[in-house]
Amino acid sequence: MLNQIHYGFVIDVSRCIDCRACLVACRAENQVPLGHSRIWVRDSGLQGSFPDLSRTFIPTNCMHCDEPPCVEVCTSGATYKDPATGLVLVDQEACIGCGLCVEACPYEARYLDPQRGVVDKCNACPARLERGDTPACVATCLGGARLFGDLNDPESDVSKALAKSGGSQRLVTAETDPGPNIFYINGDLQQAGLAPRLPRYTASESVWRKAAVPFVLAAITLSFLGQAAAFTRQLLAGEKEFDE
Repeated sequence: MLNQIHYGFVIDVSRCIDCRACLVACRAENQVPLGHSRIWVRDSGLQGSFPDLSRTFIPTNCMHCDEPPCVEVCTSGATYKDPATGLVLVDQEACIGCGLCVEACPYEARYLDPQRGVVDKCNACPARLERGDTPACVATCLGGARLFGDLNDPESDVSKALAKSGGSQRLVTAETDPGPNIFYINGDLQQAGLAPRLPRYTASESVWRKAAVPFVLAAITLSFLGQAAAFTRQLLAGEKEFDE
């Protein structure tokens, strides 16, 4: 539906100078703890032979995928895709800190906050979006490398940039394509060696995700029903004693 908001990012690789203003702005806006980050700038390193050398800097963050693996593995339903905006968000009140989504993300865009025991990542600064502003990283990008907007709106900055670019790339492979909503223009991601990875699971995590989690949820449900039944019996018994 073209009338539905579908937020996404466009990254103009040729404009990134690795100033890291976006990282500072994101940390200040979202109180990101030291040692962690919601966004990154990947450095391809020096390429070529002297004197024909080049270096590419590639900003990245959560891709807000169309089919996010993190949502699939979330045991508590804390990670979800917002149907109103297309953004992948985390309800930190519901997060149990199991970390499965961290391992499932092919872009390594999530981290487990050691102080709060919950998962955190880029959420496109919803408070800023509500007042009509762009995410903090976009607003402070000195070179204009980061763009954000409604991909379904032909008049948005991201749509105009894509239309003028003549072509874009996304971080996907034949094995991993969750439908990322960051589009890169004016740069070669393959040459820079940037690619998604396959989700990492240990054998125990696979068992937990496929078998133990449903069992635990069922046990919790049965326990709740048992407590409710016991409470009802006590209530009825109390009413009977009162009548007598």
